[in-house]
Amino acid sequence: MQILGRALILFSLCVLTSCVQGPDLSEVPTITYQGLSKDTLNQGTATEDFLTLFFHVEDGDGDIGHDPEDNTFNLFVFDSRTGNLYDQPNLIPKVPEGVSSKGVFIDLELTLFETCCRFPDNIPPCNSPPQYPLDSLTLDIYIVDRAGNQSNTVTSETLYLRCN
Repeated sequence: MQILGRALILFSLCVLTSCVQGPDLSEVPTITYQGLSKDTLNQGTATEDFLTLFFHVEDGDGDIGHDPEDNTFNLFVFDSRTGNLYDQPNLIPKVPEGVSSKGVFIDLELTLFETCCRFPDNIPPCNSPPQYPLDSLTLDIYIVDRAGNQSNTVTSETLYLRCN
């Protein structure tokens, strides 16, 4: 189980200016996985090691992001080993309405902190058994827009955890 409050979102609208005359897009958001800043973390439960997850979002009606009047989470990252959230659900800041009549294109960065290794043989997580120096997982990511439309789910490449 992850500690709530460990993920940080860095919202970058640097590509937003290029969306004024974009193609017609679906009202259901789509995301494209773009990579990780690194592929290996040290296991842990604090905020000593982290990586950045990069992905691109496109949405035809631009209703991406958190509405300040609604506390519904809109960005979800799942751990492939457990099927549970890798960290807490997150909030993408609201894209201002009326920014584009042809859709919104956004590059997002999500900072994720380390997690615990998982072991067979009923060995508790976050231990350092010498027979298991590494653990691996992938991350499954999707977003939900303000209308409740869920995007496609994308999967990261393999992420490795050093268990000792």
